[in-house]
Amino acid sequence: MSAANNQTPPMAFQPGQQQQRPMMTNPGQPRPPLAHNSSNVRPGFVPHSPGQLAQHSPQGHSPQMNRPPLSVEEKMGNMQIGGAAQVVLKLKRPGRSKRVYATVPNTPLPSGSTPPQAYQQQPYQQQQQQPLQQQQQGYQQHRQHHQPQQPIYHQPMQPQSMQQQPMQPQSMQQQPYQQYQDQKVPAQEVVVKTPLGLPPRPNVKPRIDPNQIPSPVQIQLKDEEVNEHADYYYGTCTKNAMPLASTDFRTLDQGNCNPRFMRVTLNEVPQTSELAKDTGLPFGVVIQPLARTHAQDAAVPFVPLHTETAEPTRCSRCKGYVNPWCRFIDGGRKYVCNLCEFENLVPEDQQSPLDMYGKRMGSGNQPELMFGSVEFDVPKDYWNDIEPKPLHQLFAIDVSRNAIQSGMLTIFCQTIKRLLETDGFPQGMKIGIFTFDSSIQFYNLQAGLGQATMMVVSDINDVFVPLSNGLFVDPKESRLLIEGLLDQLPTLYENTMTPNAAFGSAVQVGILAMKKLGGKLSIMQTSIPSIGPGVLKNREDPSLYGTEREKGLFAPQDNFYPQLAGESVQAGVSIDLWLFPPANTYIDVATVGVLSALTGGDTYYFPNFNMTRERVQVMHDLTHTICREQGYRAALRVRCSNGISVQDQYGNFSMSNATDMELAGVNSDTTIGVELKHEGKLAENSQVYFQSALLYTTAGGQRRVRVHNLSAGVGATANPVFKHADLDTSANLLIKRTIALSAKKTINDLSNELDNFCVKVLTAYRKYCATGASAAQLILPESFKVLPLLLSSFKKSAVLRKDSSMNFDARVYNMRKIKNLSIPGTIKWLYPRCIKLHTLFNQEEGHTPLERLSYDRFESTGIYWIESHSAIFLWIGQEASKEMIYAMFGVSEMSHINPAMNELPVLEESPVNCRLRGLYQKATENIAYLPQLNVIRHGLDLEVELSKVLVEDEIYNQSSYVDYLCMIHKQIQTELEREKNDVVLSAASYWAYRY
Repeated sequence: MSAANNQTPPMAFQPGQQQQRPMMTNPGQPRPPLAHNSSNVRPGFVPHSPGQLAQHSPQGHSPQMNRPPLSVEEKMGNMQIGGAAQVVLKLKRPGRSKRVYATVPNTPLPSGSTPPQAYQQQPYQQQQQQPLQQQQQGYQQHRQHHQPQQPIYHQPMQPQSMQQQPMQPQSMQQQPYQQYQDQKVPAQEVVVKTPLGLPPRPNVKPRIDPNQIPSPVQIQLKDEEVNEHADYYYGTCTKNAMPLASTDFRTLDQGNCNPRFMRVTLNEVPQTSELAKDTGLPFGVVIQPLARTHAQDAAVPFVPLHTETAEPTRCSRCKGYVNPWCRFIDGGRKYVCNLCEFENLVPEDQQSPLDMYGKRMGSGNQPELMFGSVEFDVPKDYWNDIEPKPLHQLFAIDVSRNAIQSGMLTIFCQTIKRLLETDGFPQGMKIGIFTFDSSIQFYNLQAGLGQATMMVVSDINDVFVPLSNGLFVDPKESRLLIEGLLDQLPTLYENTMTPNAAFGSAVQVGILAMKKLGGKLSIMQTSIPSIGPGVLKNREDPSLYGTEREKGLFAPQDNFYPQLAGESVQAGVSIDLWLFPPANTYIDVATVGVLSALTGGDTYYFPNFNMTRERVQVMHDLTHTICREQGYRAALRVRCSNGISVQDQYGNFSMSNATDMELAGVNSDTTIGVELKHEGKLAENSQVYFQSALLYTTAGGQRRVRVHNLSAGVGATANPVFKHADLDTSANLLIKRTIALSAKKTINDLSNELDNFCVKVLTAYRKYCATGASAAQLILPESFKVLPLLLSSFKKSAVLRKDSSMNFDARVYNMRKIKNLSIPGTIKWLYPRCIKLHTLFNQEEGHTPLERLSYDRFESTGIYWIESHSAIFLWIGQEASKEMIYAMFGVSEMSHINPAMNELPVLEESPVNCRLRGLYQKATENIAYLPQLNVIRHGLDLEVELSKVLVEDEIYNQSSYVDYLCMIHKQIQTELEREKNDVVLSAASYWAYRY
């Protein structure tokens, strides 16, 4: 999450009073299986950060030395939590009134035991599940080896010495710790709820009160309260904290670009490369050059050419574009480039005198000197010898037996017809259609013909385009012909028995047809290429999962498709892949997917396609790819201030040199991550500048350059660097980098690197920003306090989780999709938004009650709306109000709700239903991938898919959030102890050498 300038200082968890639990009818009985009620939390308390802690025992006290060691559960049971950034674990010591900090060791598995296997459940509609008793038996056998011992809870002493506040770190004395009197978990079992369809989790002793550890929920609510106010605009050059990426904020461009276009991970850049290395924080920018902005934001200003031969003003040395951060000197005849500090002459027709403050007079008439984002018109020198034309869209449709049986062809025809009826195609776009199976069929759609005519290319090993005119047509002029063809295609091939489709030939001929035009090729395929050029073999082998050879499956089988992608980039043709393989069928997304990954396109993957269930999803996604803002023949370059350079880039593009990212296609969802490198020492109290320049042809056929500018401060110490770090952007860049390494490292290695990164960052903060704090305190930076949660969620995702039941195509597809996600999309994917509908509809509009992602928090009387990136879950509790159910769905009983619905019912007379549909519309508008709606009736429908997004719980043998946080803190303590020992050994070696 983004760091605020005036942030709440990090707070230390202090020993407090004994915790109290809500009153129960019979305290001797286990807690009933209902969710934790947030109303039991102390009013006014804001949960922040946690931890647990290091060994610190005074020497020379034999009673302590003879005391038997405590188990993990005993230590966790005595943990006292208080505040936002530190956790102190306190144990009672007889006869003494001083603190003792204990280390919580990692509990190893007993010899011979193995972790329980993850239980993979098919969706409810398929009803293909293994007997639950068999799953539970294996799970219980494992748990018998891991039952925690009965913890001994010590009553904390309350002598005067224990009431003293801990010493404040020297570097933090201007930010005193805030203290809270927190509750202690009682020594009784808690009944743990388990989603239906998964093996039950045993009742265990609570370790830490989850309410006391950091969560994005409170952070997001607080940010939305400020930045979504009706009258508030975020000024891009103000000192106000930048809004979170998940917030729907309005922006006023004051010289820095809108954060939706470009964000930097560090708003205070380390002054030296040594400081950058010490902090361990990611350093880079994430760019979404054509991003959608808020409806009330001003459009990006357009800067026309002064004459036909003129061009945008640029630096003679670095070729950076003039911007608001350039300084004008010599009476306005020269300007100093803010990027490379070179003095340039201002063209005579653009010169203007300076005022008494050295500011250029009349700059209000030049948008490039006022706004952080502008779009320049460019002369013919920027055309690359090809005259710009409106975007050409070519559809290539598989008509083999699988395509017909799945209903894919029917859905495509219905979607294109709806776009024709609603005039949905962008102005000036021309479209073409061809089909393929064991041959390739072209269709002449030229206006004036009585009906479409077909021409067949039967030699798939030597393809060519048989049409010179009539392949690409204006959808308005040829509407009747196109609609007639779309009506005929499903019946034309309904009895086909052709099992194969020449995918490689279809791609070749599609590129050939658009070689002199540029544009986009959307190709739909249902099986692995098995005939013609580019034949692939089935290389999926479950025995390779988790081994060293697994990473080879992430790379293409051969060079055929990468070379084809290179030809496509040269032709300015981006490729969108639509894959519809039958159930349990391998299609090799890792190989065919490079066509979209290298050309700036997207991949859409619908395994075991169900026309009834996924019809809405496919129609939405296809419509979005056609109607969104987009361009082609693009090149992107990032320039930085002196002392900063580009180290690596991540996204869907290719590179023919070391500086330019080539995108055959670019659109409003295209997101690029750029990792930066610190090369020296920056001037104190100076500014660092970043500029991205996208040269592209718009969908309307104009050649332009879109420029985004951004400035950041320089931090001389670690404190301001951490304070102004942007977690949202850092998480996006880190995920892109991790996925880029998947072909070089195993999944296990990537997961371990995430843990090491988390430990490194938090250890650095502990060393450089809280040096005076006790070694037994976990201190989290305010800006990065939910970093452990986001990394834990990433490890549980479809990209990294150890799930042998997941086929390899699905994992690769998720990697490719997530690599291109925007920053808001990444945050939504890592921590989905959970709304308490039963509370929301009882309140006025404007306040959104959110809940944390743990199944234990779901109340049986509640109704919850969970928005993840790929699915929306509507969970209805067994005891939910019948009046609320009727207002939402128009039925009186929960059992009467259709769990297979893919759209919400429309009840015009129900305000609750209208508001629910408004919530759905807001969650699904202007997104590339429509999330699938899943209605879950508690106690009736399986909850396996829901459990995958409840990221604070234990999933697929991945630790819960609480356990992961404890593990990270343990490693931080180990690292601090190791560095301490290294210092001692170094000092001993020095004195031994001297004497």
